[in-house]
Amino acid sequence: MQLNHVGIINKSQEQALKFYVDFLGLEKTREILLAPELSEQLFSVSKEIKVLVVENEGIKIEVFISDFQPENPNFTHFAITVDSLSELTERAKQFNAEVIIGKHNDKTAYFLKDFSGNLIEVKQKP
Repeated sequence: MQLNHVGIINKSQEQALKFYVDFLGLEKTREILLAPELSEQLFSVSKEIKVLVVENEGIKIEVFISDFQPENPNFTHFAITVDSLSELTERAKQFNAEVIIGKHNDKTAYFLKDFSGNLIEVKQKP
C-alpha cells in the first residue's frame, strides 16, 4: 500500500498558494471545481468547492478552499521530510509562517502551521 495524496482545507486560495507554492516550493498542477452534487455525495456539503492540487516528487496535496474548520483541539496533520530544519525555520520567518517546537526529554518535534491553521509535522532527513 502507498499513500496517494492528502486532502486539507484552507480558507483562501491566496493563502494556500503563498504557503504551499511560494513557501514550501510545491507546484500547483491542477485546479478543480467540485460540483455541488458530488460535493454533497462525498462530503455532505451542497456547494461548489474549489480544489487546488499541489505536488512535487513524492508528495501530493489536495487543498480544498472553504471557510469550514474542524473543532479544536485538532490533531489532524501530515508530515514532510526536509534536507535542513534550520533553513526551513529561517525561511518560515520570511513568510510569517508559524513554527511550533515541542520538547520532551531528549526529543524535539517541529511543526509548521499554514495560514489556515493546518498542522504539518517537519522531520529532517537523516
